[in-house]
Amino acid sequence: MIRSKISLAAVLACLAAAVFTGTNTYAATYTAQEQANMKVVVDFYAALDRGGAAGDLKQKIRAIAEQYLRPDYTQHAAAMQAFGPGREGFVRMFEQMPVPPGAAGQGPPPPANVLALMADGDLVVRISSRSAPGLGGKRGSDTFTFNMFRVQGGKLAEHWDASSGAGMLPNHGAPPGAIPPRAPASDAAPGGVPQPHADQQSR
Repeated sequence: MIRSKISLAAVLACLAAAVFTGTNTYAATYTAQEQANMKVVVDFYAALDRGGAAGDLKQKIRAIAEQYLRPDYTQHAAAMQAFGPGREGFVRMFEQMPVPPGAAGQGPPPPANVLALMADGDLVVRISSRSAPGLGGKRGSDTFTFNMFRVQGGKLAEHWDASSGAGMLPNHGAPPGAIPPRAPASDAAPGGVPQPHADQQSR
């Protein structure tokens, strides 16, 4: 299956296009099914974020997985495969995930900056960035993360990812950057699915 061997060069090209155009907009007209698929991804990240903010994600992760991941969910990200295959591996990763050093009492980390959320048929792509802590209180380098899901029957069926930097951060992985997209209000329809701008109606 060609899609199971995504070219890193293609991933980096997507990242570069999103970053260097400085866009937070969506350049396609989406079908009703594609919008529904994007909403599944948006809602999935939102559920992870709520659990993280409440501090009970480990207790909720199995219910989240059962709600959003198909029983035959396939994980292509090598770092996550270390916890076992499929949906059960996803659950196990969160259950075993340590608390980041120094995070106690400081509240949830800031959200990732979502650069793009797009869909093509049953595939949904999310590109985001996050600033790593620097030395002496200075701003660190940015890590750019690409996540792609195949959606089937209203649930996530497959996941791929790539990162320009350190990859998964503790309490942010599976998939990396598990913070919900926060598109500008003008770009969001009810349910949080971004809509194309008026000057971007052609595919």
